[in-house]
Amino acid sequence: MSNVQELQGVLDEEARRASVPGAVVGVTHRGTESVFATGVSSVDTGLPVDPGTLFMIGSTSKTFAAAAVMALVEDGTLDLDRPVVEHLPDLPLADPVARKTVTLRHLLTHSAGFLGDVDFTTGWGDDALALAIAKFGDLPQNFAPGEVFSYCNAGFQLAGRVVEVATGEVFEDVVRARLLEPLGMTESYYLPWEVLTRRHAVGHVLREGGPAVEHTVGLSRADSASGGLWSTAGDQLKWARFFLTGEAEGKPPLSEATRDLMRAPQRKAALRFEEVGLSWLRTTHGEARLVRHGGNVSNLQLSDFVTLPEHDFAVTVLTNSAGGSALGAKIVDWCLEHVVGLPPLVSPLPVPQPDIAEYLGRYQTGDLAFVVSDRDGALWAQLVAEIEDFPSPPPFEAVFVGGDAIAPAADTRKPTARFLRDERGRVTSVEFGGRTAKRGATVTG
Repeated sequence: MSNVQELQGVLDEEARRASVPGAVVGVTHRGTESVFATGVSSVDTGLPVDPGTLFMIGSTSKTFAAAAVMALVEDGTLDLDRPVVEHLPDLPLADPVARKTVTLRHLLTHSAGFLGDVDFTTGWGDDALALAIAKFGDLPQNFAPGEVFSYCNAGFQLAGRVVEVATGEVFEDVVRARLLEPLGMTESYYLPWEVLTRRHAVGHVLREGGPAVEHTVGLSRADSASGGLWSTAGDQLKWARFFLTGEAEGKPPLSEATRDLMRAPQRKAALRFEEVGLSWLRTTHGEARLVRHGGNVSNLQLSDFVTLPEHDFAVTVLTNSAGGSALGAKIVDWCLEHVVGLPPLVSPLPVPQPDIAEYLGRYQTGDLAFVVSDRDGALWAQLVAEIEDFPSPPPFEAVFVGGDAIAPAADTRKPTARFLRDERGRVTSVEFGGRTAKRGATVTG
């Protein structure tokens, strides 16, 4: 295995390749922690990133929302399997059955069934989350509660609102008092006015001339529970150590049994994930089983957070541009191979390619679509984001790597999508990016 200090050179080089202006990586392995920084927090100011620079961690924030719920479950205030409507009698959901039956367990496992990618801008007041939930009657119910896993930001917003109603306090204050303070996480914040007076990274878009500052935060206060936390690599390692070993500066905010329950599989997930716990996502790396999260804030700040409990290992990668997706994957794979000692992933053996005609089409969920087309007999796929200022990635040639799963022809080590069939064997939906999308129109070219 390599010396972890070699990671600095890897980070510098891979950040340059991925056009990431600035990044921080934190690693903990068997009780030893290391933090590495590279680049600048803003290409406009040239201020260097350091280990104390704040980044938006995006959807890793969901693990804090889930932990806040579980702290109240331990108190006896909440129950995972009671209908949410018992706490929110005025809950507006479009489907009357879902309104009566959706539970906190559904919300924390992305299986509530209503549209999950939403953008309700309701200001920065203490009532922002309540105002957003008041609009949930506009969300289509794509699946029955509990039917499928489909990544659901809206579900965590609703869970955050339940926390507010159960405690009589705003969500951010509950997380601070119940989680951040006992763990000594003194460099983690939700609100922009808390961040602006401290060293922080700003988000960048990638243009032809290179990364450029995008003058927006990318989220609103209603997104606090689903993705709004700012943090440092050091604080993220404290979060990792708590789940790995129970380490805390004060009284541990959750019992060992609850931490284990949160990470234990609750149900099958949708690719690119394999199983989901209570917020925590589970994937494999060869024979190893990873417990992880990560986040993407409007393609401006992207992060990875990966733990391997049996090796007492965790790595967090915080970045400030869309290139952070590629950078995070490179850093995580390097650490798993060179720090933990896992064998590198290898491409699977070729499998017979089926008739692609039955897979062609547009699979839609809200403003996201997965488009599968035939180009001279080859299967091509593209994620299409019908969202302002959120560019869609380019299409890629895909090949089947087993069953109904596909991967980019250029790198078949990790499947990126999986087609699903109904009881008659017809392809009806696809899993991609953790979403489950239903099939619409056929696309031929």
